[in-house]
Amino acid sequence: MLSTSDLVTSRDKTGIVHAGELNLPIRIAGTEKAQKAVKELSKFGLITFSRDQSFKSSYYSLHFIKPVEKLRQLYNLGDEVLILCCNDALENFKSRTKDFIDYLLASQGEFKNRLDKITCFLVDDNDHILDIIKQDRIDSPDTRLIVPFSYRELDEGLDGTILQERLRLFLYERDLFGIASPLKNENLFFGQDRTNVISELYGKYRQGELGGVFGLRRIGKTSILNLLCRRVEEDNGVAIYFDCTKYHLLRWNSFLHQIVIELQQKYSYENNSGDTMHLPAGFLLPPASSRYNEAKAMLSFESDLTSIYHALSDTRILLVFDEIELISYGTSPSTHWKSDNDALLFWQAMRSISQTDSKVFSFIVTGVNPKCVEDKKICGYTNPLFHNVSPLYLSLFGLEDVKKMVTDIGGYIGLHFDEEIFTQLLEDYGGHPFLTRQVCSRINSDILARGEARPFRVTKYSYKKYAMDYRSQMEGVISQILDVLEEYYPDEYSLLKTLALDGNSAFKKKLQFGENTIGHLVGYCLIKKDGDDFYICIKSIEDYICEKYKYESVLSDDASKWKRICERRNAIEVKLRQLIASNMTLKYGRKAKDKLIDFVKGTTKDETQYEKMKALDFSNALQELYLWQLKSLIEKDWKDYQALFNDKVKFQQFYEVINRYRSDAHAKHINEEDEALLSIAFKYFETALADI
Repeated sequence: MLSTSDLVTSRDKTGIVHAGELNLPIRIAGTEKAQKAVKELSKFGLITFSRDQSFKSSYYSLHFIKPVEKLRQLYNLGDEVLILCCNDALENFKSRTKDFIDYLLASQGEFKNRLDKITCFLVDDNDHILDIIKQDRIDSPDTRLIVPFSYRELDEGLDGTILQERLRLFLYERDLFGIASPLKNENLFFGQDRTNVISELYGKYRQGELGGVFGLRRIGKTSILNLLCRRVEEDNGVAIYFDCTKYHLLRWNSFLHQIVIELQQKYSYENNSGDTMHLPAGFLLPPASSRYNEAKAMLSFESDLTSIYHALSDTRILLVFDEIELISYGTSPSTHWKSDNDALLFWQAMRSISQTDSKVFSFIVTGVNPKCVEDKKICGYTNPLFHNVSPLYLSLFGLEDVKKMVTDIGGYIGLHFDEEIFTQLLEDYGGHPFLTRQVCSRINSDILARGEARPFRVTKYSYKKYAMDYRSQMEGVISQILDVLEEYYPDEYSLLKTLALDGNSAFKKKLQFGENTIGHLVGYCLIKKDGDDFYICIKSIEDYICEKYKYESVLSDDASKWKRICERRNAIEVKLRQLIASNMTLKYGRKAKDKLIDFVKGTTKDETQYEKMKALDFSNALQELYLWQLKSLIEKDWKDYQALFNDKVKFQQFYEVINRYRSDAHAKHINEEDEALLSIAFKYFETALADI
């Protein structure tokens, strides 16, 4: 709670607020109610700037406050923070007020080196302003941190308790680490290399050149594209983004037409206001009819794109294609792109226009792997992108970037991290920004669940204590990152597995047949070379692969092979018992044990087993069954298990295989054929029982 000694009382009886050491008077701008609201907030800081300003036909007064030291420390506030007072209720919050806040706090704007670029105060007539801002942060999780007040509540007076409750509600209770969607603005954008990438891509756009950005999933490619488009438009350029996951079902000529349609929609006169770039009122292209059939599509696209270019005051158009694998030859899920000639014809159209007149447009492609621009041929013809797009890889964060990101975001939600944690995060997650933020999100969730007061210090000891728990919680995210390699680029994925499972020697042997593949893995920053050796840069990814494919590593001695066979066999046996127990309990209820005893009595002459099971409860009695008896139980009630095992013959054959290699056979040598057969049988049961 703020005490009276924390308050600023630097206004005199005339209503003028003084700022700075020179005690210069600042006359509060705005309406009478705005002036009163600002003076109420000025109890907790020094007003250093104030003026009226209009934006998109709405009127505001904006003020800068230098918060008291305690507030700056508690809530990671900048030296000066914006107070925006609205003269109208927030009917146009998303379309105007948010845009104005972004404009005022932009890193390239008038106040770029002065104001806190993340947090601001907003004051409005609407008594439901808190609900409006709460809903907006749900709809737009990466939006700036807006702390709202209504004129009415400030008119009733503001004390330190109310202010801190409001700050905690809109700052501490929001998980900024957990934002999973691509960033649409620079608020939470980190990494100097990424800023350089945006500048390089922007330079290509200005020169009419083509660009390509590649890197692992969730590494920040789409965020970079969003910020690039934003920068282009802020400089009165034209940019439009296409997520190819939405368009791969279209044929090449229909996609060309769709590009023109969406350009018209985005830059139509009706959809724009103020002095932003837009097409003239009444602008129309010729009716489509048959203009975009396969014979005419290229010419029609060139004509329409050129018309839009001239209508937009001869402003070069930037087309951005994300998730390029989805419309690429050999990787698309749609046959017409994957194996027909749609990719060839589409990029021929793009390339021919950009070669004819680079002033009209340029384009950027983005994906995981630059295969689409490295393949020399598509359907036997020259790939239009080959040698025309230079692949640019996104790198992982270094220690300083990890430290700045975690420190800054943590500060906004009241978390402070021990210095040693940054090095550990870098080692565990390799500087992958999304993985790093996600593990910090889990740390934040744990602290919330424990009800710890903020600000809260995360110690190196607590991180080490829960590090493995966090790692296991990250498996789904890691799987998502690697899935695209496994699905689209299996050779690369196989190499990565070899390095993780079998080490450098096996990896380097494989390299003889995959020199191009190694370049991609290095480009992703997944692996690095140290002298003559290679290593995986992200430990959590290496551990994930080792655990997922732990039975696929190459073993040389019989003892190790038998140990793995026994381990897999035992794991399958445990799951079979669990499966049978669940099925019999569901089917027979309290009579499950009686049914089990009847089964044993009819299938064995082992009186010792029978008598022992009679004295036990159902769960423990089930543990006394031999492996062959489990098979018989399943065969007896095959209809209950058919959905899991599907093929009864396979079930019986593979069961015999795993039952044949028991612990009493461990002295025997196991040859490659037997090992391969066992692996197939184990895989059959492990897959069928995966959810048990």
